[in-house]
Amino acid sequence: MAELKETTEEAERLKVFRKAEKMGQEEFGKQLGLDHSVISRYENNRLNIPIDFIKKLHEVFNMSFEWFYTGKGNRKFTPEKGTLIKDIKTLETNQKILTEQVSALKSELLKLHREFHAFKAEMK
Repeated sequence: MAELKETTEEAERLKVFRKAEKMGQEEFGKQLGLDHSVISRYENNRLNIPIDFIKKLHEVFNMSFEWFYTGKGNRKFTPEKGTLIKDIKTLETNQKILTEQVSALKSELLKLHREFHAFKAEMK
Protein backbone atom coordinates (compact mmCIF):
# COMPACT_ATOMS: atom_id res chain seq x y z
CA MET A 1 0.00 0.00 0.00
CA ALA A 2 1.39 3.42 -0.94
CA GLU A 3 1.98 5.85 1.88
CA LEU A 4 -0.16 8.97 1.92
CA LYS A 5 1.72 12.25 2.12
CA GLU A 6 -0.20 15.25 3.40
CA THR A 7 -1.96 15.17 6.75
CA THR A 8 -5.72 15.39 6.27
CA GLU A 9 -8.14 17.33 8.45
CA GLU A 10 -9.61 14.01 9.59
CA ALA A 11 -6.17 12.75 10.67
CA GLU A 12 -5.62 15.99 12.58
CA ARG A 13 -9.06 15.76 14.20
CA LEU A 14 -8.33 12.16 15.23
CA LYS A 15 -5.20 13.36 17.04
CA VAL A 16 -7.12 16.26 18.62
CA PHE A 17 -9.85 13.87 19.73
CA ARG A 18 -7.41 11.39 21.28
CA LYS A 19 -5.60 14.15 23.16
CA ALA A 20 -8.91 15.62 24.36
CA GLU A 21 -9.68 12.18 25.79
CA LYS A 22 -6.34 12.49 27.64
CA MET A 23 -4.95 9.28 26.18
CA GLY A 24 -1.73 8.26 24.56
CA GLN A 25 -1.80 6.25 21.34
CA GLU A 26 -1.28 2.99 23.20
CA GLU A 27 -4.22 3.39 25.62
CA PHE A 28 -6.41 4.82 22.85
CA GLY A 29 -5.59 1.85 20.64
CA LYS A 30 -6.37 -0.62 23.44
CA GLN A 31 -9.79 0.98 23.96
CA LEU A 32 -10.47 0.49 20.25
CA GLY A 33 -8.88 -2.95 19.91
CA LEU A 34 -5.95 -1.71 17.80
CA ASP A 35 -2.20 -1.52 18.14
CA HIS A 36 -0.78 1.94 18.86
CA SER A 37 1.14 1.78 15.58
CA VAL A 38 -2.15 1.76 13.65
CA ILE A 39 -3.32 4.84 15.56
CA SER A 40 -0.01 6.53 14.73
CA ARG A 41 -0.39 5.73 11.02
CA TYR A 42 -3.96 7.10 11.01
CA GLU A 43 -2.90 10.31 12.78
CA ASN A 44 0.09 10.82 10.47
CA ASN A 45 -1.96 10.03 7.36
CA ARG A 46 0.16 7.03 6.49
CA LEU A 47 -2.98 4.93 6.40
CA ASN A 48 -6.50 5.88 5.36
CA ILE A 49 -8.94 5.97 8.27
CA PRO A 50 -11.63 3.36 7.52
CA ILE A 51 -15.31 4.01 8.16
CA ASP A 52 -15.47 1.07 10.60
CA PHE A 53 -12.85 2.77 12.76
CA ILE A 54 -14.83 6.02 12.74
CA LYS A 55 -17.98 4.12 13.74
CA LYS A 56 -16.02 2.50 16.57
CA LEU A 57 -14.89 5.96 17.77
CA HIS A 58 -18.54 6.96 17.91
CA GLU A 59 -19.59 3.79 19.75
CA VAL A 60 -16.74 3.76 22.29
CA PHE A 61 -16.22 7.49 22.89
CA ASN A 62 -19.45 9.12 21.60
CA MET A 63 -17.44 11.03 19.02
CA SER A 64 -19.63 13.18 16.78
CA PHE A 65 -19.58 12.18 13.11
CA GLU A 66 -20.34 15.77 12.13
CA TRP A 67 -17.37 17.07 14.10
CA PHE A 68 -15.04 14.40 12.74
CA TYR A 69 -15.87 15.04 9.08
CA THR A 70 -16.49 18.79 9.10
CA GLY A 71 -14.94 20.17 12.27
CA LYS A 72 -18.31 21.76 13.10
CA GLY A 73 -20.38 21.21 16.20
CA ASN A 74 -19.34 19.49 19.40
CA ARG A 75 -16.55 16.94 19.52
CA LYS A 76 -18.82 14.61 21.49
CA PHE A 77 -22.24 13.45 20.38
CA THR A 78 -24.86 14.11 23.04
CA PRO A 79 -27.53 11.42 22.83
CA GLU A 80 -30.07 13.54 24.71
CA LYS A 81 -29.99 16.18 21.99
CA GLY A 82 -29.85 13.65 19.19
CA THR A 83 -33.00 11.84 20.33
CA LEU A 84 -35.01 14.85 21.43
CA ILE A 85 -37.14 15.03 18.26
CA LYS A 86 -37.82 11.30 18.39
CA ASP A 87 -38.78 11.57 22.07
CA ILE A 88 -41.15 14.46 21.34
CA LYS A 89 -42.87 12.48 18.58
CA THR A 90 -43.20 9.48 20.90
CA LEU A 91 -44.71 11.68 23.59
CA GLU A 92 -47.16 13.20 21.11
CA THR A 93 -48.24 9.73 19.98
CA ASN A 94 -48.63 8.57 23.57
CA GLN A 95 -50.64 11.69 24.38
CA LYS A 96 -53.04 11.00 21.49
CA ILE A 97 -53.49 7.40 22.62
CA LEU A 98 -54.12 8.44 26.22
CA THR A 99 -56.55 11.17 25.14
CA GLU A 100 -58.54 8.60 23.15
CA GLN A 101 -58.51 6.17 26.07
CA VAL A 102 -59.72 8.87 28.49
CA SER A 103 -62.48 9.81 26.05
CA ALA A 104 -63.57 6.17 25.72
CA LEU A 105 -63.55 5.72 29.51
CA LYS A 106 -65.54 8.93 29.95
CA SER A 107 -68.16 7.70 27.46
CA GLU A 108 -68.35 4.34 29.23
CA LEU A 109 -68.71 6.04 32.62
CA LEU A 110 -71.54 8.27 31.35
CA LYS A 111 -73.27 5.21 29.86
CA LEU A 112 -73.00 3.34 33.18
CA HIS A 113 -74.25 6.43 35.03
CA ARG A 114 -77.36 6.62 32.79
CA GLU A 115 -77.99 2.88 33.13
CA PHE A 116 -77.66 3.10 36.90
CA HIS A 117 -80.21 5.93 37.13
CA ALA A 118 -82.58 4.11 34.75
CA PHE A 119 -82.28 0.95 36.87
CA LYS A 120 -82.81 2.99 40.05
CA ALA A 121 -85.96 4.58 38.56
CA GLU A 122 -87.35 1.13 37.66
CA MET A 123 -86.84 -0.09 41.22
CA LYS A 124 -89.14 2.59 42.66
